[in-house]
Amino acid sequence: MSEEAMAPFQQEAERVFSTKKEWHRKQAQLPLKGKVRILLQMQKDDYPILLKRGVLKSWEKPWTIEP
Repeated sequence: MSEEAMAPFQQEAERVFSTKKEWHRKQAQLPLKGKVRILLQMQKDDYPILLKRGVLKSWEKPWTIEP
């Protein structure tokens, strides 16, 4: 593909990376309690997927705490 043909893809990639960078910047500004809450929710969401793969090691199981 020529540079001209790639331009729209390049622009879209730049937009996506810029948006992702801003999202990460906002996440970094969250208080610790909010970050832990997100982590715990991700563990709960991913647990069924990991469980289907087989026996989980102790560090792969969700923490049983509430923030």
